[in-house]
Amino acid sequence: MTCQIEITGLVKRFGDNTVLNGIDLCLEPGERVAIIGPSGTGKSTLLRCLNWLDTPDQGTIRMGDVTVDAARATKAQILGLRRRTGFVFQNYALFANKTARGNITEGLTMVRGWSADKARAKADDILTQIGLADRGDSFPAAMSGGQQQRVGIGRAMALDADLMLFDEPTSALDPEWVGEVLDLIRRIADGRQTMLIVTHEMQFAREIADRIIFMEGGRIVEQGPPTQVFGNPQDDRTRSFLRRVG
Repeated sequence: MTCQIEITGLVKRFGDNTVLNGIDLCLEPGERVAIIGPSGTGKSTLLRCLNWLDTPDQGTIRMGDVTVDAARATKAQILGLRRRTGFVFQNYALFANKTARGNITEGLTMVRGWSADKARAKADDILTQIGLADRGDSFPAAMSGGQQQRVGIGRAMALDADLMLFDEPTSALDPEWVGEVLDLIRRIADGRQTMLIVTHEMQFAREIADRIIFMEGGRIVEQGPPTQVFGNPQDDRTRSFLRRVG
């Protein structure tokens, strides 16, 4: 197995609560991995630790030639990690005072150091790819939830990241907008973008993922191809969860 992204011994605590309890994970280039499990079991925290939105207490994260040890992480290493990840939030997390185009160019100019003209050209290309070529000058308040989330995904796409992280990308959407967002993620997945997706959409996870990870209690309980995890789960906790979500 060739690890493009390698996570070793990752631990995250909030006070006395250990939310991640020794996570080990390897992602191959182009692998699509869906993380499922009960609420409060550390799924979103794992994603947030991977680009240092939450600071892990222990463990190492390696992406390409960047390795960050939680015990001695430097600002330069953390920036290197963030440059290799694109994050799609549950609640869009767009800048309300910036247009759709401005939300996409922000990361390119601030993180990548691109010129305004180069960033604008890239943003317009991304807006076309996500079906919003005519909404570049629109502010978030004038867009539907589905359109806002597509802009959030476009912002992550623009960074050409090694790893795209999707944290429950449809959970804040009205049902009518879920399909368009899932369709966009499918298109990205078809391009063999390495991605980690936390989702409660079981059928979507089954369709899109090369591997399913079931988490509970801050640990990886079971993982394998969708046919195995959904069709023949090996752990009682996985079976119980899948019965509940139906």
